[in-house]
Amino acid sequence: PADMDALGRLAAEHGLKLFEDAAQAHGASLNGRPVGTFGEFAMFSLYPTKNMTSGEGGMVSTPDDGVARRLRLLRNQGMERQYEYELVGFNARMTDLHAAIGRVQLRKLAGWTATRQANAAFFNANLEGVGLPAVAEGAVHVYHQYTIRVAAGERDRSAAALKDEYNIGSGVYYPVPNHRLPSFNREAELPRTEAAALEVLSLPVHPSLDAEDLDRIVAAVNTLAKAGA
Repeated sequence: PADMDALGRLAAEHGLKLFEDAAQAHGASLNGRPVGTFGEFAMFSLYPTKNMTSGEGGMVSTPDDGVARRLRLLRNQGMERQYEYELVGFNARMTDLHAAIGRVQLRKLAGWTATRQANAAFFNANLEGVGLPAVAEGAVHVYHQYTIRVAAGERDRSAAALKDEYNIGSGVYYPVPNHRLPSFNREAELPRTEAAALEVLSLPVHPSLDAEDLDRIVAAVNTLAKAGA
């Protein structure tokens, strides 16, 4: 989680509302407080690659009854009673089938999360020559991704070597900083953001990995790090 206490103070100081993007953080917390409880509302993704899924879609948490009612209207074409359209809404209702999948997944989330955390702990203890993901004091990380940092000139070569030589997939989230995207196109000097975009590489950490998989990933990453990819 981000430093939500500091963000909350900043929002209060400037009269801003705080919205949480918790899309990949199901079960994460900060100082004992779950993500999804800090802002006006929070959004969780239930896309198939997330820590739990309903097949597609997402969910919103909010402590505000007014926000909750507006969201229900928006998802149901703007109406609470049939043909009484209070606002322009959408057809964004979750199907019963997807909801049933999500309810079962939710019961399994804690176990899957514990496995992800155990896999991450194994990587933390055994990976060498790469930057490891930091976890802030008081934060509980649920490891939707396990993201290391590799020297900028080596990152893409490392990813290619993992795939071609060791049959290990990896991912780059995201290769282009937001302020460089056409949708924003901001002239800003953000050297840490630029560096991260060139160095981050996410390794498999999902709960289906077994001990042999973990050993193989560690051996491959360490070999590439020592050889400079």
